[in-house]
Amino acid sequence: MTSTYLSYRLLTNDMSRTLSRIASQADVARDMKYYQDNIGKVTSVDQFLDDRRLFSIALKAHGMDDMLNAKAFMRKVLESNLSDDKSFANRLADTRYAAFAKVFNFTPSGDVRQSLAYAQSEVQVDDIADLYSEHRVKQGLAAATEAQYFQARIPAIGSVDELIADKRLFSFALTAIGIDPTIASEQYIRAVLTSDLFDPGSAANQAADDRYRVLAAAFSFATDGGVVPGAGAQTAAQLDETIYLHYAMTGNADTPAAAAFNTRHYGETIATATTVDDLINNDRMLTYALLAYGINPNTASKPMIRQVLTSDLSDPASYANSITDTKYRTLAAAFNFATDGSVGSPDGAQSAQQVEATKTRYLAAYNTSTTNADAAATSFYRGRINAITNVDELLNNSTLYAYTLEAFGFDPATESKSTIRLALTSDPSDRLSFAGRQTDPRYRELAAVFNFGPDGKAMQPLKAQTDSEELVTIRLYTSRATDAEADVAKVEGAYYHNTVTRVRSLDDFLADKRLVAYVMKAYGLDDKTTTSTLRKILTSDPMDKNSFVNRQGADHRFRDVAAAFNFTADGKIKRVPEQSPQSRSEVLATTDGYVRQTVEVNAGQENEGVRLALYFQRKAGGIKSALDVLADKALLKVVQTALGMPSAMSQAKIDTQIAMINKRLNIADLKDPQKVDKFVARFAAMYDVGNNSAVASSPALVVLGGGGGTFGTDAGLLGSLQRLRG
Repeated sequence: MTSTYLSYRLLTNDMSRTLSRIASQADVARDMKYYQDNIGKVTSVDQFLDDRRLFSIALKAHGMDDMLNAKAFMRKVLESNLSDDKSFANRLADTRYAAFAKVFNFTPSGDVRQSLAYAQSEVQVDDIADLYSEHRVKQGLAAATEAQYFQARIPAIGSVDELIADKRLFSFALTAIGIDPTIASEQYIRAVLTSDLFDPGSAANQAADDRYRVLAAAFSFATDGGVVPGAGAQTAAQLDETIYLHYAMTGNADTPAAAAFNTRHYGETIATATTVDDLINNDRMLTYALLAYGINPNTASKPMIRQVLTSDLSDPASYANSITDTKYRTLAAAFNFATDGSVGSPDGAQSAQQVEATKTRYLAAYNTSTTNADAAATSFYRGRINAITNVDELLNNSTLYAYTLEAFGFDPATESKSTIRLALTSDPSDRLSFAGRQTDPRYRELAAVFNFGPDGKAMQPLKAQTDSEELVTIRLYTSRATDAEADVAKVEGAYYHNTVTRVRSLDDFLADKRLVAYVMKAYGLDDKTTTSTLRKILTSDPMDKNSFVNRQGADHRFRDVAAAFNFTADGKIKRVPEQSPQSRSEVLATTDGYVRQTVEVNAGQENEGVRLALYFQRKAGGIKSALDVLADKALLKVVQTALGMPSAMSQAKIDTQIAMINKRLNIADLKDPQKVDKFVARFAAMYDVGNNSAVASSPALVVLGGGGGTFGTDAGLLGSLQRLRG
């Protein structure tokens, strides 16, 4: 009979070939394919347990074949909440049960746990926030461009017909007054603009809508449509007011261009104020001044402000000094009005220094206000968007809806909600979908940053990795880090999490060398693995036996990387599955375990010692303490046999048993494959001695840790074995 050691060595000298040979056997291959084809169809624990073939394959993969008929017991295991130390699986001394439950995704109620659905993923929220910020900048620039065009062209306009013929001027003028230029009648607007406002029968005065009288007053056209000789279509004051109104009506009053425009206007007009009432009655000037000094013009009454501005600050009893809020005293000090409201200084209402100080304060307040307003809008959006569970909730939330549309340059006031709904429930990758058929690409872009299904409900997001696969990757990386690299591993793990969740495509992933390095270390890939090879790996289907990763022999590292990510064959990101009892990595780990267990079972049919040796080799790296050995009968059998410990030691107290093992075995050495191999060889030799099996020549063997001495040459080993036998 072949010795245990030789049989073990024949199998493990090229374990990859051994596994590949067993996996190719017809019965094993059929079972693996059946498992991979059917596990994804499982929706409950009962369905899983009732499929005897699926269940038996999973059990064998974990070395638990004997539990095939213990369905009630295994149901409790699979429905255990592993985050609860008191759950059924966690209370069992045999840790295999918790390990078995861990590779499945069942809830305590027995259903398959569903992936969370989000209106937007973190990446999509970032995308729309960036778009909103860009839109705000572009919106301001566009408004400034239109204002510059209007300001430059109006002086050259010689008739009302020239104004109407220039669509940009026409649109600007009507928009400033609040009239929609897309539906306004050009003929009627001509009649309004040529109205004599002193004639009650003129078109403007006959209009029920006051906006048309305001429009007529904003221009200086004669009743024949021409301009007054020596004058223009607008006076300087009319031009200034039209631009001011346009900024306000288009929502651009808080843009940099509007702030600069208001500041120029203030500098030119404050010098005309000869009394406090000139300032109080000029809403634009007053608003500018109040905002500059941090006072809300919507809540501050004009009579109150008049009292503040005419206060004698040297009099402790004056009105401004009686107000506890110091902003009002600062405002009063910025002007030179006497207590009777007249200008009490040769410098005018404000000196040059006071004007510049007011401008500086205004621009600072504008920058803070605008930044805060945009930040508040984005903060609100980020905080509320994923409370949205369907498209109608988004459409009915005016703040979120407005933010969304503005990010894409749509006008929330005029855009059809039904059109937006159709776009949001479209598949942006389908050219025949509603969004795909639109000539305006913004509809497809809008659909792409949300996860609404055709029924309007939020779906699972697009992610480069599922949460469970990301966690596995981080654990693998951490397990490969030395103690000295522990702090670095934490930093890199945090970077990986924060970055991989924001990956938008395979190109995006491959461009980040830090991400790539993390994955390569986690999965043990060679540093020389090229970007081209990584692309082939990550676009392979790990379940397809003919894919690139499955044509690399029995080395599963490439396949494991492909299974850990969610990229399509063309490098895009797939949607997270709605529900799955196992991730792809877990499915592959199960079928791999099934093949390995088949190797071990087959070996055990000829020699139980070989099965124990193979089992120990497989489990050794995960042994963390002597308690792990004591909790596993097979591991304990190997250790007792290799170290010559009597089986009767199991009757001693646990602490005593732990001390006995630690004295003879350095658990840390089990992380070293070479030392594990020597330990298994020692077990094999001792097993043969104890079972009167053939004893074959073996290499020098070292007892792990202290206290046990060293076996030297083969002759020394045989002598030692003979003494142990008797």
